[in-house]
Amino acid sequence: MLVGNAAAWSEHSLITYPILNTMPEVAEQAPVKVETLAEFVTAEAQGLETLLASNEAWLRQHFPYYKPRPDALAFNAEASDLLIRFIHAIRINPNARINPYVQLLPGQDTQGRRKMASSEVAVFTNLDHYNAMRFVEVKSGDLVTPLEVLVSANDDPDNGLDIGLFEDSNTEAGKLYGFGKQAFGNPALEYGTQAPFHMGFYHESSILFALAPFLRDTFPDYRVHMYKALSEYAFSTGHDYWGWRFMGWGMHYVGDIAQSYHSTLQPGVSTASSLWTNAKDMMGFPQAKIDAIQLLSNRHLVLEEFQEIITKKAYEDNDFSNALFKALTKQTRVVEYTDNTFVEVFAKNSYDKSDKLAEYLERWIPELLVSDPSFEVDGSQEIEMIVEMIRDQHGEEGITQMTNLLAEFMSDHNANTRSFVRSILSHKP
Repeated sequence: MLVGNAAAWSEHSLITYPILNTMPEVAEQAPVKVETLAEFVTAEAQGLETLLASNEAWLRQHFPYYKPRPDALAFNAEASDLLIRFIHAIRINPNARINPYVQLLPGQDTQGRRKMASSEVAVFTNLDHYNAMRFVEVKSGDLVTPLEVLVSANDDPDNGLDIGLFEDSNTEAGKLYGFGKQAFGNPALEYGTQAPFHMGFYHESSILFALAPFLRDTFPDYRVHMYKALSEYAFSTGHDYWGWRFMGWGMHYVGDIAQSYHSTLQPGVSTASSLWTNAKDMMGFPQAKIDAIQLLSNRHLVLEEFQEIITKKAYEDNDFSNALFKALTKQTRVVEYTDNTFVEVFAKNSYDKSDKLAEYLERWIPELLVSDPSFEVDGSQEIEMIVEMIRDQHGEEGITQMTNLLAEFMSDHNANTRSFVRSILSHKP
């Protein structure tokens, strides 16, 4: 079957800050004291043992396609290596950079803090994507605002938390964690192993699931539920830094699922067409599938790149008047967050917008970038010139139409984030 890239929005921090900054329950909170993960786990070992055991039991009972955590990885408060036992119990990448830091927004001052190399924040060999980002060190005992913690932590899952966790990932963690073999995505790509944690195909047709049951091997709902439970526990025990940071980790997946390429197998392509493409591949005619995957990848990247350019331009110009930022800052009606909201509301809204997304990409983006399977968008000069190419072909109307489409997704991202954050804070002492 056809599955594209693992990334969703470019730099979650840039599109999440406007939401959080207009939430008084976040923006007006007093600074909190920084704490390392080791300090938190050591202080709360006994309580975490109970919490993680009950959370695991809940997941096994309520998530029908959950991959149970191997019992040998259960967190033990009496263990001597508490930090690594905790990391194994929540099944994240043991090599992930989980030390405290702050990701600066464009124009934000370092406040005298040490600037950190990207390699101190992200695990990847190729860190070119991080060239424009700035990180500063904070240490245990320092004071940081909840807004700073959330904006920074919101990008953490894209920095390596979910890398190399499958049996065929050629890692020790992958052999231990019980997630099985990687269902989709490219295991050979360094970032490709995070795909099943950041995509959730919950609303495809029953025939598609019957013919491709591996599409159910997705884990963002599990991640969101676990981090929400950890956030609420940290707040309840007075560890507010980790309350906010775990919240930020969960927010990442809430943001991802608002993007149709993370909730829909092939936006704009019917189930019948998708099945026929796969059938031809099985009969020995693979070109249609190769072309479909290339178009899927190209369109996904085009959406991300356009969003990144429009977003960064607003920060550079200090002009947040476009429709995208209005959608992120408006005080919107939100649903009450329950255990089913992530799948039945957030993912469903995203899935329902997938046909419109495909229609807009075909209508307003130059054909070379979204309709030519012989062209590789990734790494091309053309993708960096996407705004100019749209303007050349469609004038300002093309830019406006695509920005307005993004605004629809950002409106959902706004509502989803507020719903998730308020649900956790409603339990905060």
